[in-house]
Formats: sequence, structure tokens, C-alpha cells
Amino acid sequence: MDTDKDFQDFWQAYKPDEMRFPNRRTATLGQWRTRSRAAQQAMMQYVKDQGAPKWKNPYFFVQDFPEPEPKDYNGARLLPDEPLVIARYNDRAGLYTRREAELFSMDVLKPFKP
Repeated sequence: MDTDKDFQDFWQAYKPDEMRFPNRRTATLGQWRTRSRAAQQAMMQYVKDQGAPKWKNPYFFVQDFPEPEPKDYNGARLLPDEPLVIARYNDRAGLYTRREAELFSMDVLKPFKP
């Protein structure tokens, strides 16, 4: 996945005032590159769904955006048509969707068979 292309999409959705702050884009891209893939996708989704906060400089939005956590489905209602795996996240094994395991670069231990 191309994080710089995703940044372009994020930047277009955020719609900052580049005339007032000409260096904001470069600084924000540098900050974007320090964030995890999961955080980048969550930020993109937030801006697409809710729009950019009008009061927030995009650099600080990217910097302050909370790091997302994957959902552990252990003991939870299972999702139909969503492949699950047993994977390790932060040194704990759990039940996650395959998509989240890949997004969070988890160590997949084995597929889950209900």
C-alpha cells in the first residue's frame, strides 16, 4: 500500500488552507509517515466520515490522533463471512479478523475454525 498516495487522499479530504500556511503540507506528510498503517487508515476514515475538524491544524490532527487498537473477538459474537485468526498482539494471543491481523502486523498463529 502506498502511504504517500493515501496521504494525498487524506490531504484532499482535510482541505487545509495552503495559502495561509504554505509549509503545512510537507510538515504534515513527515508526521503522517511516522504513524502506523492502522492509524493512517483510521485518520483517513475519520476525515472522510466526519470531515476535518475546522479548528485543528492537520499536522496536530495527525500527531494527536489516538493509535487504534484491534478488536479481540475472544468471547464475542462472531462476524459472519469474516475470516478469523488466532494471532499475537502486544505479546497476547487473541482472536482477530484476518484483515486486522494484517493491518496491525500481528504474528498469526493459526486460522480459527469455529
